[in-house]
Amino acid sequence: MKYFNIFIFSIFISGCREQNSTISPAFYHWKTALQISPYEQSALDSLGCNTLYVKFLDIARDPDQGNIRPYSVLEIADTLGLQGRSIIPVIFVANNVFDGISTEKINWLCDKIVGSLRANSQRLPISCLPFREVQFDCDWTSSTRSAFFSFLKQIRLKLPAATRLSATIRLHQYKFPSATGIPPVDRGILMLYNTGDVDDTSETNSIFEAAAARKYLTGAPARYPLPLDLALPLFSWGLVFREEAFWKIIPDITQEALSDTTCFQLEWEAKRTWYSIKKGTFLGGHYLRPGYRIRLEGIGIEQLRSAAAVSAAVALAPDARIAFYHLDSAIVRRFSARELAAILSIYRVR
Repeated sequence: MKYFNIFIFSIFISGCREQNSTISPAFYHWKTALQISPYEQSALDSLGCNTLYVKFLDIARDPDQGNIRPYSVLEIADTLGLQGRSIIPVIFVANNVFDGISTEKINWLCDKIVGSLRANSQRLPISCLPFREVQFDCDWTSSTRSAFFSFLKQIRLKLPAATRLSATIRLHQYKFPSATGIPPVDRGILMLYNTGDVDDTSETNSIFEAAAARKYLTGAPARYPLPLDLALPLFSWGLVFREEAFWKIIPDITQEALSDTTCFQLEWEAKRTWYSIKKGTFLGGHYLRPGYRIRLEGIGIEQLRSAAAVSAAVALAPDARIAFYHLDSAIVRRFSARELAAILSIYRVR
């Protein structure tokens, strides 16, 4: 961990730009159990990162009955490493939750979420409270926009008056705000990843491709109508295909996890990395049969620099956070504090 004890430096980009020193780092925590490892804590401290976006709930409709229910609820396993940090609860709500939802059901959903936030707040260090901000992550569409926006207005009334609301902004929502609508929140965070189509077998990296990202940023309004933060990708995944059709995402899969040559066979295809399943095996809790294929995608430092370069011209809030998705020991080990500090510096010199 020697490199985590370095001096956090600033670099200057060519050209005359106004120094913006209020940019601050943040991380998303997207695991089911909240337990910051010593290594993760060192990484956060080295970057001066005191803000964590923590997923509290993952809500969707049951595919069989259509009932709205939580699919993932945060377990606070250990509060060590949380002292003095600001926790922003994130509620992921699948778009289908708002498909045909009634006003009564919106009110019911708001009550359930507020109750969950209160329950979790009792298990966190007092230094993390109160929650100054709550974030809602939903890829709303034209058919669900009205219901989602009504939900946001309703839940604001049920939270303490000082609580700020924020929402994730996908790239298509960023480029076409007139068509997609502006969520009734105080702040947005632009998610600069998932630029491609996971279903498309011809994709090289659906997590991030600079050319694809530029298409969304080019021609977008000069300034989004909400103060904006920015989220950058630090993750990898395996996209599982069966009979050449997309089936499943297995998160945080690396080449090391696919190194058993008795089960996996590497297949290079242009710029894509495929593994075929030779022998039935479990991976990430899923049973994979012979004949299934996995497209491995990930982000390295070069892709991260490219994402920063592409998004450097986005008009962010003066006090913007640059949030890395997501916090995990295996992921953080691939990026040194020096490298992440240099990424942050790109946004500080504007």
